Amino acid sequence: MDKKTGEGTLLKDDLSNYSAEKYKKPSVTVDIIICTILEGKLKVLLIKRKHPPYRGNWAIPGGFVEVDKNETLEEAAYRELREETNITKCYIEQLKTYGDPGRDPRTRVITVAHFALVPYELLQAQNTIKAGDDAAETEWFPLHELKGVDLAFDHRQILTDALNRLKGKLWYSPIAFSLLPSTFTWSDLKKVYESILGEKIEAHFNFRRKINARFKMQVTKSCLKGATGRPSKCLKFLGSKDAY
Repeated sequence: MDKKTGEGTLLKDDLSNYSAEKYKKPSVTVDIIICTILEGKLKVLLIKRKHPPYRGNWAIPGGFVEVDKNETLEEAAYRELREETNITKCYIEQLKTYGDPGRDPRTRVITVAHFALVPYELLQAQNTIKAGDDAAETEWFPLHELKGVDLAFDHRQILTDALNRLKGKLWYSPIAFSLLPSTFTWSDLKKVYESILGEKIEAHFNFRRKINARFKMQVTKSCLKGATGRPSKCLKFLGSKDAY
């Protein structure tokens, strides 16, 4: 044990009797659930599979971890995000590991699912979403409305888990702000919450009170909403309050 770091030290002869060939190795993939707010709904980017298995079904974008390049799981997730959207920086969180033996009919595949939250304005600016070599096309689907969609592998369960994670973190973490541009209105913020929850928030005053109790925001300017009507206050997210 290293006294300074508290970590174990590897002796030269520790691996002398180890044979990698003794142990069967599963394949490891990452799936990246890319979410945005579009047309007032929380939507997820799915690809239509071009090749078997599940040819013609919709799937979460993903791919195999590049083990020969010593790629970490996080690096693989960001690579998949970049390949799908050309975006290199946004909110990414590891969701869960899925490893049921029969989840992929080809071989034993363990996948580590991540979700990424991207403001739609940023996606529009990149304008590079396109089907890759293994996909026939791409499409944005409402995450709350996937009942009739033919999904590949165990992706329905993964998407359900992602939605539940988002709902569970919504009121105590600043996760909703990751779907907004740098400046926004109260109405914009409320729509994000409603899109994730899948229901209307009627008590607008109580909504503001909850948000102000948890998060720090700054009024920056007035956001003009057309030639008539009172302009809305434009807000900027500054972070969570210490009590939370």
